[in-house]
Amino acid sequence: MDRALRKNVIIVFFVCVMTTSMSVAGIDEELFFRGNKYYEQKDYDNALRSYEMMAKKGRAVLYNMGNVYFYKGDHAQALVYWSRAQIGATPQEYNLIARNKEHVFAIIGKSSERPLKMKMIHIGNDVIPYVSLLLLQLFFLLCWYVFLFAVRKNQIKIKKIIMISLCMFMICSGVLLGVYYINHCTQSGIIVKKEGQLFAAPDKSFHELCPLLYAHDVTVKEARQGWYKIQYADMIGWVEADVIQII
Repeated sequence: MDRALRKNVIIVFFVCVMTTSMSVAGIDEELFFRGNKYYEQKDYDNALRSYEMMAKKGRAVLYNMGNVYFYKGDHAQALVYWSRAQIGATPQEYNLIARNKEHVFAIIGKSSERPLKMKMIHIGNDVIPYVSLLLLQLFFLLCWYVFLFAVRKNQIKIKKIIMISLCMFMICSGVLLGVYYINHCTQSGIIVKKEGQLFAAPDKSFHELCPLLYAHDVTVKEARQGWYKIQYADMIGWVEADVIQII
């Protein structure tokens, strides 16, 4: 194949890719508007089908799907899709979804009180969008300003202030890094069945550890065919794959 022919083949390939991408984007846009129309008409089944047919689902689609499941009475699935929409959300979007989730917790009787770990994650998610542009820069400049001031004055009290400031910086940075790790390096899920069971091993013939509470969060440790190994409260066990939805 000579150079000119190879060049033509490459051009045709990229034209096909661009045409396909534009076609998919156009179909997704049509399905999104169609789903919104069905949603406004309270035709939630058709709205959900339209959203599910989309090749690419952004935060707006995931949020709308959560709303559809909420109005269909499937609160666990609503939490799943709202949680997915929170990933990469702006602070305003994140807080709006958090309020929706609190409303669902009140409906299903789930305690809205979070353990300290979850409170720190929530605070971190509120702060992370501003970290690189504002928070870290301010901490960095403040620490350097205090350090240079202390070097010039050579006062013990100022040196203590430096240590306190640096400790605060390290604690805040550690919390934010921990939240980033939890969000990006661990898998979370939500129990979507009302009669799920936690087993000692990935087989229903093994001992049942405890029943699983509907719409509660879990951490996914491992996946096998048809099963997930999860951490549920202070226990670790196995559940059937259809009992939970990965966020």
